[in-house]
Amino acid sequence: MSVRQGVIVLTAVALVSCYAPTLRGMVEQWSSDEDMSHGFLVPIVILWIVWRERERWRTLQPEPNAWGFALLASAAGLQFAGVLGVGLFAGSVGFLLSIAGAVLCLGGFPWLRALAFPLVLAVFMLPKLAVVYNQVTLPLQLLASRIAAGILTFAGIGVIREGNILDVGGHRVAVVEACNGIRYLLSLGFMAVVFAYLSDSKPWMRLALLGAAVPIAIVANGARVAAAGWLPSLEAGVPHAVAGWFIFVLCLVTLMLFRRLFNRVYVYYRP
Repeated sequence: MSVRQGVIVLTAVALVSCYAPTLRGMVEQWSSDEDMSHGFLVPIVILWIVWRERERWRTLQPEPNAWGFALLASAAGLQFAGVLGVGLFAGSVGFLLSIAGAVLCLGGFPWLRALAFPLVLAVFMLPKLAVVYNQVTLPLQLLASRIAAGILTFAGIGVIREGNILDVGGHRVAVVEACNGIRYLLSLGFMAVVFAYLSDSKPWMRLALLGAAVPIAIVANGARVAAAGWLPSLEAGVPHAVAGWFIFVLCLVTLMLFRRLFNRVYVYYRP
């Protein structure tokens, strides 16, 4: 092992040691919160991307930059705030900033630019920011109930909606907090970015598919609620889980169709 590789390994060990409580908290949330269960997949995909592009990293010449210490200091402040009780989110952001600062210190801006996509992808494994989550939960529940009522009405099935409660032929379905669609939004957004990376060389496609994933996920969640209202057996248990996975697969297929649409528009309008 060269001196450079040794420094990189020691830096990685130091970061993991300093942020061990934060990393443990992130893993605990991934395992206990179904909305964040995709978090286990994110670091695996990131490591695979880094390994996949290892030849690219080897061609880069290190240009250490002192600005990395500013990022490390900022990250240390966030970690300290997290320890004082600000929340797990602050420490998690500090961990990502520490990685960016270490890369900048050791490799400079060329390395930071090369690792920009894996670092951005790591945002999907951050814990939910409680302030934002609490603000969007109820609106998303109401939106899901409106979409579900619209789908059932369009299908010719009688439905009465009272806020987040659907009455379908005497069967009442409550669109509770767990049905707000955050799970679809986060996991589908992550899959959209990874799919764009694997299937298309145009960087803007990642943003385009991420943007498309938002309405797809919202409509899909409404369709899942509508299905549970139409067939009470889909409201809980194994049928509920199977229906959720089936709709998620349909979301992935829809993303593929959107990619073809975006490419056709791009080919038609480009100079």
